[in-house]
Amino acid sequence: MSGISTPKIAIIGTGQRARAFIHLISNSSEVELAALCDKNHQRLEDFSDKHKCTDIAKYTSLDQMLDGTEFDALIITVPDFQHAEVAEKALLRGKHVLLEKPMALTVEQCHRIFAAQKSSGKIVQVGFVLREHPMYKKIKKIIDSGKLGQIMSVNTAEDIGVMHGASYMRRWHRKSANCGSFILAKCSHDLDLLSWVIGAYPSRVASFGSNNFFTPDKQKYQYCSQCPDSDCRFRFKGEFVYLSKTESDSPSEYNFDLCVYNSDKDIVDNQVIILEYANGIKATFSLNLFAGKPKRTIQIVAADAYLSGDSSTGEIEIIYSDDRENERFCCIAKNNTSGHGGSDKLFFDNFINSIKNGSKPCSDFYSGLTSTVIGNAIEESRIKQQVVKILPEEYDCQY
Repeated sequence: MSGISTPKIAIIGTGQRARAFIHLISNSSEVELAALCDKNHQRLEDFSDKHKCTDIAKYTSLDQMLDGTEFDALIITVPDFQHAEVAEKALLRGKHVLLEKPMALTVEQCHRIFAAQKSSGKIVQVGFVLREHPMYKKIKKIIDSGKLGQIMSVNTAEDIGVMHGASYMRRWHRKSANCGSFILAKCSHDLDLLSWVIGAYPSRVASFGSNNFFTPDKQKYQYCSQCPDSDCRFRFKGEFVYLSKTESDSPSEYNFDLCVYNSDKDIVDNQVIILEYANGIKATFSLNLFAGKPKRTIQIVAADAYLSGDSSTGEIEIIYSDDRENERFCCIAKNNTSGHGGSDKLFFDNFINSIKNGSKPCSDFYSGLTSTVIGNAIEESRIKQQVVKILPEEYDCQY
C-alpha cells in the first residue's frame, strides 16, 4: 500500500478536535485539505472562515462529500455515537480513516468497522494520541527492556482541570447514550495506555464511581446566561467547545451553557477502577475532575525498581531496589506546539506515513476494540456493583 505522494484529507465534524487537525494540515507540506463536512451549515461556514479555508469544498452530509470530492483519507471528529456509521461508510467507499477515540460505543459497532476495513483494505488509526507522547513511549521502552524486573502493579490517574471536567456535565457527553460512559469517552486513552505498556489485556475489572458533586439539588437556573452568580467557578465562558458565531451569540438556545448541576445527565464525576491482567499484573486508575494542574501520572511497582512518571513535566524517575544508580529522564516532544504535549503532531504524522508507506498505524483497530471492551466491562461493574470477568475471545475479531 503505497504510491500516494500527497494525500488528500477530508474532515467530518467541525468541533473542538477538528480545530487541532486542521491546524496540523495547514502547517504540513505532506498533505492537502480536500473537503469539510458538518450537518450544521452555519457552523461549517464559520469554521471555514475562521481557519481560512473558504475555497475548500464544503458539505452538510457524508454521502454528498463522498460523491462530490476525491480524497484519500477521512478524519472523523463527529460525536462518539456516530463513529461506527461514519467510519463504516467511509471505509466501504475506499477511504483511509483516522477515527477519534473512542472507536465506537459497543463491541458490535467495532466489529462493523473491522468488517468494513477488511473489505476495503484501508487503514484505520484510532485517536489514542498518547501512544506518541515521548514520556509514555520511553516508559514502554523501559518496561520492554526488562530493566525493572518483573512488573507487579501499575497505578495511574488522570487529573482533569476544573473547567475541562465541568464541560462534560453540560456537553452531549453528559448522557451515556451519546458516549458510552465517562470512562469510555474521556479515559479510553488511559485504558489503551495501560494495556499497551503492560503488554496484556485485563481478565477482571472492578469499578466504583458515581455523581457526588454535580447533583441536581444545587441547580438554581437552567442556563448560565440566566444565573446572576457571576462568581460561579463553573460558569460557562465557551471553554472546551467550538462555537459558531450564531451559537456563541445564543448559547442557551443550543444548550451550550446548561448548568453543570442539571438533572439531564447520567455520567459520573468521580471513579476508581481496579484491573487484573491476564499476565498477573494488577492496575488501578482513578479519575479526578477538580485538578488545579491537569496531568496524568503513572507509578510502576516492579521486583527490581519503582518507576514514576508525570505527563505535565514529561519527567520519569526510576528508583532501583538493587545496587544500580537511580535514573531520571525528561521526555518532551521536540515540536511541542500541538496538543497533548506535542503528541497530536506525532500521531498525525504517523497516520500520514501509514497512508503513504503502508506501515502499521501506531493505534490500530485492535487497540480501539480493546478499549471499548474494557470500558464497557468497567461500566457494567460500576452499575452492577460486582467484579466483571472479560473472556479472551471478547478481544478477538474472527471473520
